Amino acid sequence: MKSMRLNRLRIALVAMACCLACILGPAVSPGRAGVSSSLADRAARFLYRDYIKNGMINADAGVGAYAFHILSQAALDLSAWVHGGISLQHAVTEAIKEDLARADKAQAKTLAQDLVAAQALGQNDLAAGLLQALKKRQTDGGFEDPGPLSIYSNMPAFELLGRAGLIGQIDTALAKSYILERQYLGTQDTDYGSWGSADGDQYYADFMTTAEAVRALHYLDPQKEDARIQEAVKKGLAWIRRQQRADGSFASGWDDPVVDTAEAVVTLKLLGIDPAAWRSSTGKSPVDYLISGASNADGSFGTSRNTMDATWVLWACLALEGETGRLLEPQTSAAGFRDMKGHWAENAVCRLVQTGIVSGFPDGTFRPENEVTRYETASMMVRLLAPGPASRSDLSLLGRSFKDAREIPGWAREAVAVALREGLVAGCPQPDGTLVFKGEEPVSRAELAAVIARIIEKKCGKVALQELDFADAGRIPVWARGAVGVACAKGVVGGYPDRTFRAEKRVTRAEAAVAFFRLAELLAKR
Repeated sequence: MKSMRLNRLRIALVAMACCLACILGPAVSPGRAGVSSSLADRAARFLYRDYIKNGMINADAGVGAYAFHILSQAALDLSAWVHGGISLQHAVTEAIKEDLARADKAQAKTLAQDLVAAQALGQNDLAAGLLQALKKRQTDGGFEDPGPLSIYSNMPAFELLGRAGLIGQIDTALAKSYILERQYLGTQDTDYGSWGSADGDQYYADFMTTAEAVRALHYLDPQKEDARIQEAVKKGLAWIRRQQRADGSFASGWDDPVVDTAEAVVTLKLLGIDPAAWRSSTGKSPVDYLISGASNADGSFGTSRNTMDATWVLWACLALEGETGRLLEPQTSAAGFRDMKGHWAENAVCRLVQTGIVSGFPDGTFRPENEVTRYETASMMVRLLAPGPASRSDLSLLGRSFKDAREIPGWAREAVAVALREGLVAGCPQPDGTLVFKGEEPVSRAELAAVIARIIEKKCGKVALQELDFADAGRIPVWARGAVGVACAKGVVGGYPDRTFRAEKRVTRAEAAVAFFRLAELLAKR
């Protein structure tokens, strides 16, 4: 039973997309000048990649109705989110209609998630139909058939109705009774004040359910006039507070700390409590954790590294918008970069910015002529392919492979390790027989073509080479000719108007963006 409960938060990772996500821009450490990228931006990018690759999956661990509800609050241009010719808006609308048609069999949680998505879509008729379906199903046991796990559908349904401003439309007396009667108050032990489920004589507290219950009670008594409800909220918050860890995060049992921390942040904000004021024994707050510990080097979040983590991170960021050290930064557009207007790469950069894939520098520039380094190229490749995070053995291999491994900065170490593991990068031979990575060195056009060719052949198989009829074809290094032929054959790279390729020319940010953008489009068509 406990494993069933934990599986709610540990749904298997949905594969990340080989698509537009390649142009996240150079990975940077907080103190290094580079592309500005907020936590919310990265979460939105993860969700975008997942939808482009997998389409709509109407579940917590997929980009479905609930994720759409959260995304719609983030001022993103969701019209550009298309999978198989189907926009996210259309896919969500059709899923809602299907669920409504089988409302007697769908989970109450699913119907409530559909309802808030229908509101975001402006589909008032669908929202009204879903509300009626939930009202029809409500009893003193919630919306589901009685059972030890029904609370995991009932509680989010109550909370979502409150979020939608519709909790007053159901039988509130039954709702209050259901929630209050299921708070664990048996003994003054570590679970006291929580909500969860029982398996025989064993009780399992659940963080998400507790947070949902506290929020639902708040929606049922916003003026704080019901003493019994306020006492239950107080006890629920006390249990939540006891789950805080030294790094500022929250987690109960084996839960994913990103999900539980997001639940805590949103709950505290709703109740008018500053999340930054809840500090651990080491002085860390949940906001500190989100900033420093929520994201992974591969662009994912939390221990589950799935779509649910990204959705909950974005939700927490939205709740914290406007706070000191805010996590959500306003979206920009290519036209907003004062050095991109009229630039030959403006359209490609604009497409990427509109979908939250690439950002500029803090001074409002994109700096299209800046050179791209080997570190940055490795990071972009890893984000494109998303082959999985670096393991301890990967990092060990990195140390054994490159003589200058210790010089690789922390922000690039995992990306280079993964790129090495996947055979995407190689070292530079030295006179003593060793290899060095030379990550700070700029990338030449020949080197970029080699990188792109490796990815194309890895994902698309063998490619017939295009004849190299450039005016300076003779100056293309022998080791790069095959790669240039592959990259050109697929239309990912090309020459200049004067029919030169300029193999040794250093690649600019604009050139890298356009090349990886074309590569992403190619891989998305596979």
